[in-house]
Amino acid sequence: MPWWIYRFGAAGSALAVFLGMSCLYGWGDRELYRQILSAHGIVPFSFPFVDASGSLAAWECARQGIDVILSDPCDVLKRGYTYSPLWMAAAATPLGVADTTAVGWSLDLVFLLSLSLLPPPQRPLELVLALTATLSTMVVFALERANPDIMLFLLALATGFLTQYRLPFRLFGYFLGLAAALVKYYPVMVLLVAFRERIPVFCAVGLATVGSLTVFGIEYHAEIASGLPNIARGPYNTDLFSAQNLPFLLGEVVENATASPRVGYITAGGVYAILVGACIAIWRRLLLFTEFRTGLTSLPDLDRVLLVIGSAVIAGCFFAGQSIGYRGVFLLFVLPGLLGIARSPVRKLRALGLGTAVVVVLLMWSECLRLALEGAGTGGAAVLLWLLRELCWWWTVSVMLAVLADFLQEAPILRAMLSPFGRSTVRLG
Repeated sequence: MPWWIYRFGAAGSALAVFLGMSCLYGWGDRELYRQILSAHGIVPFSFPFVDASGSLAAWECARQGIDVILSDPCDVLKRGYTYSPLWMAAAATPLGVADTTAVGWSLDLVFLLSLSLLPPPQRPLELVLALTATLSTMVVFALERANPDIMLFLLALATGFLTQYRLPFRLFGYFLGLAAALVKYYPVMVLLVAFRERIPVFCAVGLATVGSLTVFGIEYHAEIASGLPNIARGPYNTDLFSAQNLPFLLGEVVENATASPRVGYITAGGVYAILVGACIAIWRRLLLFTEFRTGLTSLPDLDRVLLVIGSAVIAGCFFAGQSIGYRGVFLLFVLPGLLGIARSPVRKLRALGLGTAVVVVLLMWSECLRLALEGAGTGGAAVLLWLLRELCWWWTVSVMLAVLADFLQEAPILRAMLSPFGRSTVRLG
């Protein structure tokens, strides 16, 4: 096929669907619009871009001198603003709830256009996987909500691209990554790519980052403390992904069966310990697999950087707490690297890369599958799907940790710190 199909096929198809759905909502049958989204595994709100509306509402109320952290009367859902209080510093921006459609639609459009900058697939099967991931429930959910994670995705993508250029551009990229972290905390994991820098540059970036975060914490300590308890969390069998889901839900089941909270806690803790142990065993085994490290090293630099960024963000969110499904847009960073590994001439490495890529795509569609099974009344199948989904998350995160460990063991700063203890100890595997 022509090269442009591989480069623009997934992004162009998603853009066409987006424009078609926009026309359907604006001038067509809105009930059909909602039915399509529902069939896709999304429960649409009464109007599109409700998360963008919440962020604009926070500005609108802040300009009126209202504290929006616990409750925002300007928001249609009266949600407290649990993101960074730094967002309020830009409240003078002349945008409000009335601009929701323009802001949300523009943000989604830029996001879809940016997908053409991701490393393109090179084979028909890879193109199918890239297209399936781009049209997945997770991505469509983020677009339907116009969630701020889309903006953070764009900043992370810019950081990854700028690492390919000279030092001034790389420093600006790290600044964008830091800005994303100050807006919503978790993108601080993007700055892990700074470990590839020479020691003086890394130390400068590290000191600037720690200093900025320290000043930010001191300046907004009260607001951060008030907002953290209100960060979204919920049941362990919905679209939320987290390391807590599998062990904690099993703990709840045992607690209800035995009427003993202590037994439930012990069960949850034991299952969590087993899963973490299995996760460590997998990534250590991968690091000892020489072809795995060779496959990562042979990736094009941008593919590897984006693989590291996506792995750092997803793995960090996985262990930090529960994340709503739309954060899975960062899995789009991981897919090109996995498909690159799948092009290896080594059979086991091909199976690892392609198999993990397929698992990632299935995870991005898992909420659609779950709701379809529940709607069909097949409760037992839905439970099995949930269990399989959680095990797939643990496998995927284990591979991501191996990617990160391999990246870090090449970091000049870590090699310098570990060299006094002997060359053999530098290897994290």
